[in-house]
Amino acid sequence: MEEDETLFPEMELEEVDVTDLMDNIPSATKWTYKIDYRNRRAVLDESGRPVRTTSYEEFLVETAMKILCTERFQYVVYGADMGVEKSEWPGWEDTEIIRDIEEALTAHPEIEQAEVTSMTRVDRGMDLTIQITGLVGVAELNEVIDT
Repeated sequence: MEEDETLFPEMELEEVDVTDLMDNIPSATKWTYKIDYRNRRAVLDESGRPVRTTSYEEFLVETAMKILCTERFQYVVYGADMGVEKSEWPGWEDTEIIRDIEEALTAHPEIEQAEVTSMTRVDRGMDLTIQITGLVGVAELNEVIDT
């Protein structure tokens, strides 16, 4: 066996169960990287390193933003339940948009409930307030989501 193979053994993707990996992490310690969704890039610190979320509430909001800014069925790396159909929102009734948002958010294993408490159509999209209940905490998202 070559030296590289001992450091980085070859592994088939089918052998990696991401769900098991995520389930073994206590909810309260979960984090993700922050993204500037307006400019579509990672948030970096002064040293140029990606910035992580620092609380469970921040993790919930960042996770919700990722879902809301991902067009459903567009990326093969995501399952059919990841994202929203925001390209369709301009032609939908408000109740259909709210249903799309709430269903997309609660499809995430960490989010138990999502309730759109305020939604206003604005020039570039939807001004939203959403109450998010996660497995070990709650958060409120206030954001304009571009369509």
